[in-house]
Amino acid sequence: MQNKFTFYIILAVEILTVILTSVGIVEREAVLIMTGVMIFYFIFSKIEDSLILFIISIPLFIALSISENFDSMANWRILLAILFLRLFFEKGLSIKTMKDKLGQWKIKEKFKHYLMEYLVVLFLIIAVLSIFVAADKVVGIKKILFLVNIFLLYIIIRNVIFTNPEMRSKIIKSGAIAGIISLIIGYGQLILIFFKPLYTFWQWWADKVIPAFYGHELGKLLSVSNTWFSYYPDKNPTLRMFSVFPDSHSFALFVIIGLIFFVYLLKEKKSFWVPIILSFLAIIFSGSRAIWVSALVPFFGIIILAIFKNKTKIKEHSAPFAKKFIIMLIIFILAFPASSLIYSFSYQGGDGDTLLAFKRAKTIIDIDELSVKSRMGIWKASFQSILKHPILGVGIGNYPVVLNEDISAAKKGASAHNLYLDVASEMGILGLIVLLMIFFEIFKLCWKKFKEDKYILVFFFFLVWILIYNLFDVVLLNDKVLLLFMVAMALVYPIENHEKSISIS
Repeated sequence: MQNKFTFYIILAVEILTVILTSVGIVEREAVLIMTGVMIFYFIFSKIEDSLILFIISIPLFIALSISENFDSMANWRILLAILFLRLFFEKGLSIKTMKDKLGQWKIKEKFKHYLMEYLVVLFLIIAVLSIFVAADKVVGIKKILFLVNIFLLYIIIRNVIFTNPEMRSKIIKSGAIAGIISLIIGYGQLILIFFKPLYTFWQWWADKVIPAFYGHELGKLLSVSNTWFSYYPDKNPTLRMFSVFPDSHSFALFVIIGLIFFVYLLKEKKSFWVPIILSFLAIIFSGSRAIWVSALVPFFGIIILAIFKNKTKIKEHSAPFAKKFIIMLIIFILAFPASSLIYSFSYQGGDGDTLLAFKRAKTIIDIDELSVKSRMGIWKASFQSILKHPILGVGIGNYPVVLNEDISAAKKGASAHNLYLDVASEMGILGLIVLLMIFFEIFKLCWKKFKEDKYILVFFFFLVWILIYNLFDVVLLNDKVLLLFMVAMALVYPIENHEKSISIS
């Protein structure tokens, strides 16, 4: 790091500004000044230092209050664009150099190395085509720009690691710090409800914190309708931990991605068991039943591996981490009664009930439960829409059309509650096929390379969890979640053909 003192000062200024703004001590205009300071730092510091700051800041990114009608654009969009332009102009290679390097490659090798980029471009092309059939083309264009903006992070990380391989370990540690920050805020919420009634907490958070991170419009919406609480027929409601996110599902998925970094770093420091344990407790505190169910597949796979370890050729490569995953499964199971006990005392008159989380988990198989019934109805409508609009769907960003709702319902969380159905509904079968190709490419590379790199082995485990969870929700598209996923995914790709590969820079 070129200047640690300056780096820590900028990070401290960011944290302080975010805290003071989100609790309402200073006006939101302070974010503009803070973002300006960060822009200045991103322009004049080393690209590597700016990238580390960006990754650590993922949970802290906050909305810019530019005007009364335009106050929801997150500052990460500007910072990431600047970081990409720095990479492009500072380390851009000449056309002659590019020709010389590409001339040494066979076409097949070039395509193989950049297959992910080609697939993403193809996905975006289909997204652009779907705009022509969209009811609201502006919303579709905004979503495409959002996806392009986020994918820049993947490109930046891949190129930075190519030119400086030592950055890989620093990026992993930065991702872990981002995960820890989100956990600290989440547990801060939990502590807060021991001293404040749920309704008071609800209204304060919707009035102060949410507008700072996502704009006043979402704050107003969540002050009357949200998914922040779990309800029971014979108990008081409990808070579903959601940290800096608009809902608990996004937070839970962010925690899973954060676990990738924590688990990998166990090889360096056993102290990372602390955030791992807190992460599994947070997943239970989130109340996200779909996350719990999705965990069955990767953990069941690890159990099978442990049982038949002597008959598998991958024993020597996976055995050390298999033991860690089994320990994590035990922690996950124990987290249910532990979290239930904590929650039962979080409201006045708590009775020490250790079965609260289990009672919520039981409702997963209750087809008459409101949430389950609503999802089934939405999935049915999605299938019908796909059959009606099989080629290009109803247009990217226009999912509310499927439910015969106004396009503005997208901001209220209208989705297929299934990433694959959501994409197929908005972009047709072609969009779904390319999305599946993207995930298959990641899955295939992980399966091929996990013997060579322990990070890929850990990523592989949690990737399965994420892919299964995508059957129940679309929160991978939350900006903070998708940014951290891009960080985790980009760390996988420089491994392949590293000696023969070239950077775009």
